[in-house]
Amino acid sequence: MNREHILTTLTSPELCDSIATAVREWPGATQPIVDRCVDQVRDEQQTFAAAIREIDDDGEIATVLAINYIELKSRWIALNTKINYQTFRTGQCETVDALCASATSLLLQQIESLIDHADIEKITAFLAQPVSPKA
Repeated sequence: MNREHILTTLTSPELCDSIATAVREWPGATQPIVDRCVDQVRDEQQTFAAAIREIDDDGEIATVLAINYIELKSRWIALNTKINYQTFRTGQCETVDALCASATSLLLQQIESLIDHADIEKITAFLAQPVSPKA
């Protein structure tokens, strides 16, 4: 795994620019909401990059990248579940939730380009497994 390539991909300023452009087009998007979503992605980028900068071992870089991906994807799934229930109950969802989910999705796509496709499939299958409620 090439650490510099990963860092360049993770910290791409173009990603935040494309996210800002995408979320700005959403009906009801205001500049403060757009800024909040872009700032959230920028924070995630910086957190991921800081972790990668500390690691010298390629195998550990791959592991940490996957763990951070799982964490972010889990939050994205939870946010989408919330959005789906908002839409079901009221016919619409909160603009900020939709925009943050969209922004997170774009960051996830960027990270997915760094992780082996077979590993992405395993992670996706794991996260899609239903959880049995405790009796």
